[in-house]
Amino acid sequence: MVSFAKRCVVALACCAAVTAFAQAWKPVRSVEFIVGAAPGGSIDLTARLIQRAWEQQKVTATPVVVVNKPGAGQGIAWAYMNDKGARDGHAIAIGGPGLIANSLIGAHPLGAADITTIAILFDDYMAFVVRADSPLKSMRDVVERLRKDAGALSIGCAPGLGSGAHTGAVVAVKAAGASVKDVRFVAYKSAGEAITAAIAGEVDVVSGSVVNFPPHLQSGRIRAVGVTSPRRLAGTMGNVPTLKDSGIDAVYTNWRSVVGPKNMPREQVAYWAAAVEQAVKGEDWQKDLERNLWTANFLTGDAAKRYMEQQAEQFSAIYSDLGLGKN
Repeated sequence: MVSFAKRCVVALACCAAVTAFAQAWKPVRSVEFIVGAAPGGSIDLTARLIQRAWEQQKVTATPVVVVNKPGAGQGIAWAYMNDKGARDGHAIAIGGPGLIANSLIGAHPLGAADITTIAILFDDYMAFVVRADSPLKSMRDVVERLRKDAGALSIGCAPGLGSGAHTGAVVAVKAAGASVKDVRFVAYKSAGEAITAAIAGEVDVVSGSVVNFPPHLQSGRIRAVGVTSPRRLAGTMGNVPTLKDSGIDAVYTNWRSVVGPKNMPREQVAYWAAAVEQAVKGEDWQKDLERNLWTANFLTGDAAKRYMEQQAEQFSAIYSDLGLGKN
């Protein structure tokens, strides 16, 4: 019969072996960093800034290549990641609100339960913009039109319904007292496409991450009429009223994350969480946050898991009570 002491020695040896294995895992070939939107928007930018940090800091010994897979509210990207990276660790992706909202609105069956959250990165804010010569001069004008006839205006958002841009617009419309079910939301593959559509007069309003708009605001082709932040932002967006400034009692913070395939092995999660943490601790990343008006909210492990659970509760309240969920 094996003694208790001997069993303890064996158990400790196994634990040490598992720990060593976890620490030893690393990518051995090129890694695909998958983005569920076309190049040029804030989701794509997030991936490329992290990729840059990894290259500069020499975090990975193998190349990390950004791969754009737009469509289905980022669902195509996450499905592709699960197919390419299942238990392999060489495919990760940028995550966002669509991980929760997609299943609530029936946009795509893949959801938060079908991926592994590696890290929460930051909170973002949405802005609402119109064409420069639009008769909609303020967010109050937008709200008044929607209250009278919710179907009178079209709101563009990217990279699809269920995205942070869509959810931010839903929050604003709901708080304004208009019928969300009757608003004409138009989905685009990227923020760039949505902005182009607004400039061309194809949609009345565009909802999107604030980082997408400064160059177009400076060119004079569009005007920003509102932001979902709790207080006014800095820089080019400094004069843009918050929703509360416009009489709409609402704040919406978007979020961005790094995710892996469903049931990603712990040693791979640990490797990528450490890699992301190294990137976001860099001086350049801190400058990126300030430049893009993002708010740091770095979480990993149990804290990230709890955050996702809280977001699921909030998104369920946003969508299901409005009749936008799946039947």
